[in-house]
Amino acid sequence: MTHVDPTMLAAVRTGGTTAPQALHGQPSLKGPTGKPEFFYFGAEFCPYCAAQRWAVVVALSRFGTFSHLNQTTSSSTDVYHDTPTFTFYQSSYNSSYIDFVSVESQDRQQNPLQTPTAEQQQIISTYDAPPYVSSQAQGSIPFIDIANQYLVSGPGYSPQVLQNLNWQEIANDLSNQDSPVAKGILGTANYLTAAICQATNQQPAQVCSANPIPQIEQSLGKAGVGAGGPQLGFVEKPFEAVVRRSGE
Repeated sequence: MTHVDPTMLAAVRTGGTTAPQALHGQPSLKGPTGKPEFFYFGAEFCPYCAAQRWAVVVALSRFGTFSHLNQTTSSSTDVYHDTPTFTFYQSSYNSSYIDFVSVESQDRQQNPLQTPTAEQQQIISTYDAPPYVSSQAQGSIPFIDIANQYLVSGPGYSPQVLQNLNWQEIANDLSNQDSPVAKGILGTANYLTAAICQATNQQPAQVCSANPIPQIEQSLGKAGVGAGGPQLGFVEKPFEAVVRRSGE
């Protein structure tokens, strides 16, 4: 699934998905090995995280390699129940270009799983809140911070497009550029790829110069933060409660 045909990525372009938001004038976020950090915060029960992980895996697989990436599904009792996905819990990722840091805060049954460090909680409290997201979207998951240059709050596309499909059917749909699955996953992955390329100074060149990444980067460069930005605002209530407790 992670080795998507580049011609499919080029054909889908952004797929009508939601763009990351540009951050301006923020201190650079570096990961454990000093490379630009791609920070992901979500939960296994969350269907919006389930949808977004497909795109995250496709994008990050262009810059490095995952191992121990296990399949799971979102909660059976939440909206868009049992959405097929992966979990970053206990997975590993190796890249010469970026550091991937993930926190899956709760498991599929909404039991505590991983707790953000103080530094990670500061990132969440700062950027997954006004003025960077609307007050209605505050605390949304999935939340992604790409090197403090771009942020994503909520999914790039709706989990509805993955409903009633299994993992193999979703993977197969990635070979059909006209499918809602390809548009959602690959379009979001292209946006994430473009944002990562900005953080890595266009490395590796074969990824960052591939169609349509340079054109998407130009559109991202015009993005702003704050009022008027696109906000999906999918808020998972259990997570919202966690955020408010941790901030007290």
